[in-house]
Amino acid sequence: MGFSTSVKRCGKMLRSGVEAGLFVALLSTLSIVTTAAQEPGDYPMPLDPASSFHPSIVPDHDSALSLEGMGGGDLPTFVIHPTDAYIVKNRPVTLTCKATPAIQIYFKCNNEWVRAKFHKHFDSTDPETGVSYKQTSIEVTKAEVDQRLEETGENFFCLCVAWSSEGSSRSEEATVQIAYLRKDFILEPISQGVPNETPVQLQCRPPEGVPTPEVVWLKNDEEIQVDLDINFIITNEGNLIINQARLSDTANYTCVAKNIVTKRRSVTARVTVYVNGGWSTWSTWSECNSQCGRGLMRRTRTCTNPAPLNGGATCDGDPVQRAECTTLCPVDGGWSEWSKFSACGRDCNNWRRRECNDPPPQFGGRYCIGDNMETRNCTGGLCRVASARSEDNLALYISLVGAVTVFLLVCLFIIVVWWRKNRHSDMSSSSAALTVDPGKPYGYPPDHSYVAQPDLTRSTGNVRGFPVMPTLAFSDDKIPMTMSPLHSNNSLKIKVVPPDVPMTRPITPSNRSATPSNMSTLQRNAQIMSNSLPDMQPSTPEMSDVGTSTRRPSSIYDAENLAKILPSYVDPAFAACGTIGAEGGRLAIQESGVSLLIPSGAITDGHTEDIFIAVLREEKDRPKMNAKQTLLGPVVAVGPHGLHFRKPVIVTFGHAAGLRERNWELTLLSSESHPNRSPSWQNLVLIGEETLNTTAYCQVDERDCHVMVEHLSSRYALIGQSAPATQAVKRLRLAVIAAPLQPSGDYNFRVYCVADNSDELEGVVQSEAMLGGQMLDTPKILPFKDNGRDLCLSIEETLPGWKSRLGANFQEIPFHHVWGSSQTGLHCSFMMERTDPQIQMVTARIQVFQGSPEEERQSLNITASVSREGRMPQTTPSLRHKREPTLLRSESDLAIPKAPQTPAEVFRLPPAVRASLRGCLDIPNVKGNDWRGLAKRLQVDRYINYFATKPSPTDHILDLWEARNRDDRAIEELILVLKDMGRSDACLLIESGVSTPLVA
Repeated sequence: MGFSTSVKRCGKMLRSGVEAGLFVALLSTLSIVTTAAQEPGDYPMPLDPASSFHPSIVPDHDSALSLEGMGGGDLPTFVIHPTDAYIVKNRPVTLTCKATPAIQIYFKCNNEWVRAKFHKHFDSTDPETGVSYKQTSIEVTKAEVDQRLEETGENFFCLCVAWSSEGSSRSEEATVQIAYLRKDFILEPISQGVPNETPVQLQCRPPEGVPTPEVVWLKNDEEIQVDLDINFIITNEGNLIINQARLSDTANYTCVAKNIVTKRRSVTARVTVYVNGGWSTWSTWSECNSQCGRGLMRRTRTCTNPAPLNGGATCDGDPVQRAECTTLCPVDGGWSEWSKFSACGRDCNNWRRRECNDPPPQFGGRYCIGDNMETRNCTGGLCRVASARSEDNLALYISLVGAVTVFLLVCLFIIVVWWRKNRHSDMSSSSAALTVDPGKPYGYPPDHSYVAQPDLTRSTGNVRGFPVMPTLAFSDDKIPMTMSPLHSNNSLKIKVVPPDVPMTRPITPSNRSATPSNMSTLQRNAQIMSNSLPDMQPSTPEMSDVGTSTRRPSSIYDAENLAKILPSYVDPAFAACGTIGAEGGRLAIQESGVSLLIPSGAITDGHTEDIFIAVLREEKDRPKMNAKQTLLGPVVAVGPHGLHFRKPVIVTFGHAAGLRERNWELTLLSSESHPNRSPSWQNLVLIGEETLNTTAYCQVDERDCHVMVEHLSSRYALIGQSAPATQAVKRLRLAVIAAPLQPSGDYNFRVYCVADNSDELEGVVQSEAMLGGQMLDTPKILPFKDNGRDLCLSIEETLPGWKSRLGANFQEIPFHHVWGSSQTGLHCSFMMERTDPQIQMVTARIQVFQGSPEEERQSLNITASVSREGRMPQTTPSLRHKREPTLLRSESDLAIPKAPQTPAEVFRLPPAVRASLRGCLDIPNVKGNDWRGLAKRLQVDRYINYFATKPSPTDHILDLWEARNRDDRAIEELILVLKDMGRSDACLLIESGVSTPLVA
């Protein structure tokens, strides 16, 4: 007690470092005196004469000796404890301790103190906190560990003891072992074959080792990443489980055990995933092999559904089936009896005939051999044949003279009527205005106030959805623009005029009819147009339906049933509809470039849905936009409204956005309003800003937009505007159209400037077809920038004998009419005046550019001549590209909606192949050549999270691939993509499962 009190008092008195050192030396001397009071056995380590501070004289943690006054007032706290260590290849290991506050730290190994000379001490101070740390380390050799094992059979272990003025603390124990790994595996994997899509387990027990070895598996010498490929599982025992063996899992598998010493490889086991063969469906029965009587017919099947692979079992049963058949024997024809001879004729002959009907030839029998008529002389040489011939020739001459006379009279009558018609046309043309008054039927001269004004027209009436606007007034410094009623109403019914039939009936005032005020606008427009158009009478008894329509219903009854699916606001001419089942299908309006793909599985098994897709061309159906926005594609209606699918369907339509510069902000709009009401538009997809809450995916390709939705809204539309500080480019399609050039009178042609998508031009084609227009040049594409500059049209290189009736050969369309208008059929009209009455052809060139002539421009060439029939030669381009030159389609062709395509016509990948590809590509792998790589190669990875949230990403990517690729080489290109990904297994699945590519 006295010693302890003295120590405390002295500790309080001494503060400097020198005093503390002297005190420690004094304490060491005094401690020797007190050792006799310690209990024997607490410090078994022998004294070290070389140690200046012997551990045996330092109080143990169990002793209550207090060094109060030697520093801080806390017990030592270990910052670093000694950790388990392994000796590898005779290299010693280092054990380290670090504590604060601490006067001294020593190791105690196997319950014995380590001599002080084997300790390495290091003192440090934290510069930020000022806390002092003491760190001590020792080395343990392989010999010391072996000695411990030989003497006791136990592991070598150590701990640290640290002292402060308040007492001592112990660290955690650390074990030191000699690391090793045996060579021989306890259990190695065995090669095996398994059926496709069944589980398989490869067993492995690693060799003994310290530390315990880790087990990994190699597939064809590449490590299997079980955290990326959920089809593989490694158990705690080291076994490999393949949940569902696929063809791609056929490989060599090796078990690898590794620790810090080395790694060991087991023998390689071969896993072969085989496919048992399955029969295809039976072929149709062959023809009977007997030409007459009983025979045999046969049908075959092949073991290709699927074909056996990798040693799989072949199909059980016969590939050929035979059945008896009976063929009716051929019956050769036989002559009937000769008839009686006829009376003697002027040629001094009479005749008799017989028929091949006794019996008639049947079932492939031969026709009778010989002549069926026999003639003979019936006068015995007394007939005057020459006189009879002279009388016959005289009658023939008289008939010919009469026929020629009648023909000349008819020609004279036609010439007189034609001359009078042209004279009336010349008189009307001399006072006719440049445009048509919206209040008058088409074809009548307008008021004189419009004479010699440029006709810049925008159709706003209703010709199959194209509206007709009233006259608009402009400021004096601009050339005025007139909106003419160029088009007729949806209800207009026309007949087909063959390309060689002229319009013969002139337009006279008698053709006008009263338009009651209570009639609807559509009815009045229809009546005006029907009264204004001349009669179209074909020169042949039959009318030809020359319009190109695809997949029409086979009967009017079928067409009526399809039309019942459509709501009242949809025009059947611009729609496709049908009943779709679980196997899927496709609805397409080919002329407009609009389609709806319903994938297999989108509709519940056993159910069908009446589905339609249509194009809406009326202004009321289009979205209202601000001055910066522009409509880039058609307004597409799909239905029935609100229909939900089990998986997304794909709506496809064209767009006019120039995407090369990537300066567009695109938005997909949808309307949830009832179809019979005005649409209320909402943003469905802000392209490039999608989130997990976005319910649709919009794939915008260079010319087409594909929308994947699971819920049908009533309408869809794509709009866009320029990104900040950029000028977006909208593609315009330019087309020049005119009626046939007449032998006399003026010549009017129209230059259309519409968005470059198939539906816009299709609307122009259909409306112009009703007026007899023909395309004068191939349509051209002009990039139109969002820079506020107007669109300019200039007429040049006019053929002598013609001049423009405009004050100048130049017209402008205001920028906002091109960019921001929601109307359709924007065009400029030019009137050419004939100055030489003898001229029978016209040529000119229209230059179209934006802003100034130095900008990018397009040229439209005009060449027309009067043909003998009074119409343009057929060398002029057709309104329908790659179609017949004539413009009109039959009335029934316009009214019948398009029928759906069957699954066999639509889907290039059979269901079995798709299922195999899902199993092959849905599982992620470390290389990334899974569904993610497929999405990247197909360029549909702009928002890949959309596919990642689906049960089968591969299935949805392939659905989108089916909608985007409708050409013959789609399958070949998909195989090339998979080969580039390094997925030869997927290529093999397609090549073995797809026979021939389909036609779009």
